[in-house]
Amino acid sequence: MIQLGETYRADFKEMEPHPVVVVSREELNRGNWVAAVLITSKKFEERSKQPNCVPFRAGEFGLSRDCVAQAESLFSIRCEELGEHLGTLDAERWRELIKALGNMMGSECEPE
Repeated sequence: MIQLGETYRADFKEMEPHPVVVVSREELNRGNWVAAVLITSKKFEERSKQPNCVPFRAGEFGLSRDCVAQAESLFSIRCEELGEHLGTLDAERWRELIKALGNMMGSECEPE
């Protein structure tokens, strides 16, 4: 079962594989689709300071490079496109991602 906060290497048809983090809750992940946020290593130094991005360091959550989760890159992906399971965000980083998603939507979000 795909869980909220898990990171995967997604196998996209349109571009090279990228890591993603699942942001949809477990009840919604039982179908064919999940909601995810793209993780990228491009422009790490610049993006890691933006309120709509959450930085990760190489070695955290199964990620091999310094990178950021980009809250503005929220999308749906078919479960079959999720490749290798990399890891799972800890509570602190999950909280930061929820805040970044809220910032992207112009809303104050605080996870429970």
